[in-house]
Amino acid sequence: MASTKIRLRCDVPVRDLLCAAIRDYAHAAYPAGGSDCAQVARYTLLELAAQIEQGISEQVQELDISRRPRAMVRAALQYYFDRQDDISQASSLQQRALLATLLQEQPVSAADLARARAADARP
Repeated sequence: MASTKIRLRCDVPVRDLLCAAIRDYAHAAYPAGGSDCAQVARYTLLELAAQIEQGISEQVQELDISRRPRAMVRAALQYYFDRQDDISQASSLQQRALLATLLQEQPVSAADLARARAADARP
């Protein structure tokens, strides 16, 4: 039987990026005053960001979350990097690939993210 949980493994800087991406996406994709379904999705994402923020710390770098919002988290990361690419006029292919591995239960650290950013910056 497939697990109903995903184990996030990251440090605080990656947690902060993930939570910012989820919150930005929740507000953009599901603005206040939308349909009941949209409001449930918005609430779910905002609660998930709060859960991640509270669960991942300097001391604890693993957290089990529900698998259900995985597609929305994937969309949040895509939205985040699309916006970053538009602002910087650069590509974030390595960063996108790296953060996607979080949803595959792979550990991601700030050092990994810095290497991905450096790889994206190369011509």
